[in-house]
Amino acid sequence: MRGLIIPILLVFLVVAAVATILTVLRQRSRHEREDRLAKLLDAHGPVRCLLAARLLDELAKRGDGKAVASAWERIELPLLQALPDCPPEGKVGLIAALDAAALIAPREVAKQLITMRNSLVA
Repeated sequence: MRGLIIPILLVFLVVAAVATILTVLRQRSRHEREDRLAKLLDAHGPVRCLLAARLLDELAKRGDGKAVASAWERIELPLLQALPDCPPEGKVGLIAALDAAALIAPREVAKQLITMRNSLVA
């Protein structure tokens, strides 16, 4: 029995270390996303379109539907205001990002993403 104490403690320490590292990485990622969101909201015109496309694309690649919904709630109106200033190549990237985000977003948010996407295609 005494011979099992050290291996059990080592396993416990490894699990605790991995859990701590994952928590730190998640928090860091959340802070980085908030920074990008703040930059997007402070931006104007075509820059806002490009930053929105990058943010939505990143969230879609992560498969984080809740983060898409949360970000969309904050960027929908500012992005809508910036659409007339989006260059054609920016619109292409934004369309792709809206499509990707809609695939993982909750149903109501997905409808809103597709509505904006369709307005860009028309």
